[in-house]
Amino acid sequence: MEKSQKECTDLIKMNEFVFAIGCILIAFRKVPTFFNKDRYIPERYSQSLVFTYLIESARNSACIVYLSGCGLYKNAYLNIRYALESIIQASYIDSSYPDFDFPTKVEVLEMKEDLRRYRATQLVKRLHIDYKEQTIEAVRNEYKKLSRKLHSSHYQFMATSKNFMYQRYKAVYMDCDEVTSIYNSMKVLHDVSFFLLIAHFPEIRKPLVENTKFVETVKSHNLILSSRILGI
Repeated sequence: MEKSQKECTDLIKMNEFVFAIGCILIAFRKVPTFFNKDRYIPERYSQSLVFTYLIESARNSACIVYLSGCGLYKNAYLNIRYALESIIQASYIDSSYPDFDFPTKVEVLEMKEDLRRYRATQLVKRLHIDYKEQTIEAVRNEYKKLSRKLHSSHYQFMATSKNFMYQRYKAVYMDCDEVTSIYNSMKVLHDVSFFLLIAHFPEIRKPLVENTKFVETVKSHNLILSSRILGI
């Protein structure tokens, strides 16, 4: 991990996304309707799969950074694909079943998440969002890349075996090109995630635009969809 941090500069860039998620949580707290008079979170948020995804994404993003730093690249790609599927499924279920409570939405997800028409590339076509074509293209291209990484050919198997022996049979090795590839995948993941969160909860747009740290993150990492929906 120490060697990765010194040599793979994109690992630091990946870590910035974890703090960007914190900016979104702060934005929610600045919305006047986020708490009711008894200081409870209203059902609009507490019964939302999209909002729950935001909480989970902080933990998942930290795991991706850690896995990448330790050389567990395939595990990192798996987490990214899981997160990409999760935010799209959450957005679709929240918008399709707005009157369902949280447990019922989870039941719907459990029944349908393995169906082919509930895959990320299929569901995003059915979302009612702006910039749909751009979102579809980003998700389709990234999903193909992640699938290739997770279902590698025999050539990758031979390359891994060679590295395994070269490293004196250690379980992992460091590859900064892979770290960069994971960073690029995380950019797409968080661009889509931030975009769908803001599309689902437009009230957080203003606090996010006023958050200079979040705006800097969006611009420096070139998150195109997020830039468009924020108008920055």
